[in-house]
Amino acid sequence: MKNKKTSSSTFFIAILCISFYLSPTLLFSQDSEDSEEAYKLFINLNEEEKQWIEEHQRLRISGPRSFPPFHSFDEQENPQGIAADYIRIIFDNLGIELEVQPNLPWPEVLKRSRNKELDIIACSAKSADREEYLLFTNPHLSFPLVIISREDSPFIADLNDLTNMKVALLNQNIITDWLKRDGIEVTPYPAESPLDALKAVSTGKAEAYIGNLATCSYLINEYGLMNLKVAAPTEYGNYNLFIAVRDDWPELVSILNKSLDAISPELHTALRSNWLSIKYEFGITPGDIIRTILIVAGIAAVILLIILRWNRLLRKEIDTRKKAEKELKAAFEDIKTLTGLLPICAHCKNIRDDKGYWKKIESYFEDHTEISFSHSLCPDCISELYGDEDWYIKEKKEKDKI
Repeated sequence: MKNKKTSSSTFFIAILCISFYLSPTLLFSQDSEDSEEAYKLFINLNEEEKQWIEEHQRLRISGPRSFPPFHSFDEQENPQGIAADYIRIIFDNLGIELEVQPNLPWPEVLKRSRNKELDIIACSAKSADREEYLLFTNPHLSFPLVIISREDSPFIADLNDLTNMKVALLNQNIITDWLKRDGIEVTPYPAESPLDALKAVSTGKAEAYIGNLATCSYLINEYGLMNLKVAAPTEYGNYNLFIAVRDDWPELVSILNKSLDAISPELHTALRSNWLSIKYEFGITPGDIIRTILIVAGIAAVILLIILRWNRLLRKEIDTRKKAEKELKAAFEDIKTLTGLLPICAHCKNIRDDKGYWKKIESYFEDHTEISFSHSLCPDCISELYGDEDWYIKEKKEKDKI
């Protein structure tokens, strides 16, 4: 059964890791007027929002420094990733200049945002703590949260199985808060980035990691961590990412939400496909690629549902077997009491039980077996008890004639 579970997980990650790779060209090529035209948005802003933009022509921004394929920085400290591409398109269309603060540790990004030293975070999860000093747009990126472990690790069904395990956790990451909230006690292994966390699991320094499916799949493929697998989905569902804004600028949140709404479905697909792509041979059309992505996403969703359903059935079967074992054990105990020598009275035929009490033979067997007694008289006893009675003598003579 263990091999079956492992092969299912391997198949699962094989589907979901289909050739995630970093595109060699930036999405925002300025080589032609056609490409510039493709990224123009028609954003329906009111007069107050237009005035706000006029008064705020330069904004400070940062984001996670090592969170591919969503956000990271290249060797020239330029932001890259899906979230960074969204930011470029939106703010190019709004005509706002961005001052990038690159390569900051994530706790420092949050600290500067709290102190109003940063105006925007390119992508962030939402939490009660962050909502004290940040406003959030509608989510623009969403992928499932999964548990990652090594291929040779024990079976993990859900988050509860991580109890007392060494789990790689990022500093000030929302996952840590959720585990504490749900009372799941793990031994934390500190990691600086998702890549560090995955490497820790791969080398045995940690036993598991909870991460975004797209990020984990991208890094596993990019860095050749092929001894890792998607062990199980989590009960947390999808990991939603938002553009975060300082809490005293609600006008900017409205502007950004309108900008996100203005992005066409085709452009949304292009933004994602630039970083989460399927390699294909010459002759396959972009339409084929989009259909393949949808098929893979559908298969992934079905597999997630199958895993959840299978785990529930497995737990139910285990409970049923435990109950059956308990009943069988009780039956064996009863049978055990009927083996060996039974103390029985030579005169009245009562039986002494294991507690020293004398019981009628009928009562003893009814207590220790499924036997029930019905009382009658054998021919010898009838003759002994009623042999002198007229009715018995008469009845016996009639039987003898027959």
